[in-house]
Amino acid sequence: MYADLIEREITQDYRVNVDLKLDNAYIVGAGDSFAVALTIESKTNGRFKALDPFEGLFYENLDRPLVIVSASGRPKSNILLARKFKGKTKLYVITANEESQLAKLADYLIPIPYKSSQPLPGTLSFLMSLSAIYSLAGEKEDDIKESDRSLNLTNNPFFIGYKEGYGIAYYAMLKFAEIFGYTTNSERFEQFCHSPIFMTENRQIILFRIGNEREIELINSVDYTDIQFTNCNGAFCNAITLIKSIVNKMRREKWDKIYFLENKKILNVSSKMIY
Repeated sequence: MYADLIEREITQDYRVNVDLKLDNAYIVGAGDSFAVALTIESKTNGRFKALDPFEGLFYENLDRPLVIVSASGRPKSNILLARKFKGKTKLYVITANEESQLAKLADYLIPIPYKSSQPLPGTLSFLMSLSAIYSLAGEKEDDIKESDRSLNLTNNPFFIGYKEGYGIAYYAMLKFAEIFGYTTNSERFEQFCHSPIFMTENRQIILFRIGNEREIELINSVDYTDIQFTNCNGAFCNAITLIKSIVNKMRREKWDKIYFLENKKILNVSSKMIY
């Protein structure tokens, strides 16, 4: 059932066009939304800067607009940050919850048309938020035609990526935690090669490609463990390939549950800290 629901989400139109355009901004988010922030930071070569909302509360001034991404509009750190900088810089909110406290603090509200009848790990909401950010930044989305390639995912892969591929690697780690409760790692391509690579013996390496000769060099060099990779050139192709591969893993293993919904003890701690 859950595999079907997730698959249905990624067959829907995720594109969100935003009339507004910004030259630069801080992009704030937590969880999936922080993966959005990391992705657009790399895509724009730093014109848009990822900012953790809790760390942002310790900033005294901001030198650029503040864009807060939150599908639910509920996390308290986002709301506190919006209140702190309301009137001090332009505040943009990207959310699916137009009635939230966060939405009502916005100078400019950017709604995403996401609704779900039951709790799911964020897939369509992630793609919609990412699309809205790309549009706001004036960036072109990549072609998803290569996303039919499926990765044969094991239980504790090491996810890596270069530029916007790293944002998807981080997102992959989040989905494995939420759906399976498995331990995984994510790292930027260059940093991975310097030290985290020593954690990968007998572990699968998943490379979210965006097109670079060094990616090919790594693929051809790894002969001590399984390395799998996408045939993509951007974030959207990589994200959809990942989600499809997770759905295939769920079906292959007859996995019909979402770990974060079933582990009530951890969920209670998480919810208490977030909301």
